[in-house]
Amino acid sequence: MWNPFVKKEMTAEQLWESGSRLLQANKPEHAIYMMERAYALEPSRLLGRLNLGAALFLVGKYPEAIEHLRYVLALEPQNTPALMNLAACLDALGKSDESIATLEKVVESRPDWKDAHFNLAVAYHKKDMDDKAVDALKAELRINPANRNAQDLLHKLSH
Repeated sequence: MWNPFVKKEMTAEQLWESGSRLLQANKPEHAIYMMERAYALEPSRLLGRLNLGAALFLVGKYPEAIEHLRYVLALEPQNTPALMNLAACLDALGKSDESIATLEKVVESRPDWKDAHFNLAVAYHKKDMDDKAVDALKAELRINPANRNAQDLLHKLSH
């Protein structure tokens, strides 16, 4: 299949980089095409696998995304972006307990990571664990007081 983003002579590194740029440009389908070609040439690149997992998540290919994210985490167990993306995939697949455990790992290891507490609060709220959700929202707002979504959810849960 012809793709205007691919030149036949592109190296794995060029393919990974092109895929990353396409992902940043919010073109996950094109990014996946590039990164899958790169993956075929160089399957061990961690950042590439992380970005491929993120792109697959964005297009709803959660099981495929999880495979790449777990690869990254096998080599870097505290890779926060991989953990955050893994939690989102697990949540999308209805595996809320696994998603919560993953997010708890993030906030334990990286307590100042923006949005981690918020994502954990949302996961808790989905499980009707609103006391824990409120605590997580307060933690998020200490780190990121401008997080409007956290403010709104805290207001909702507090009233």
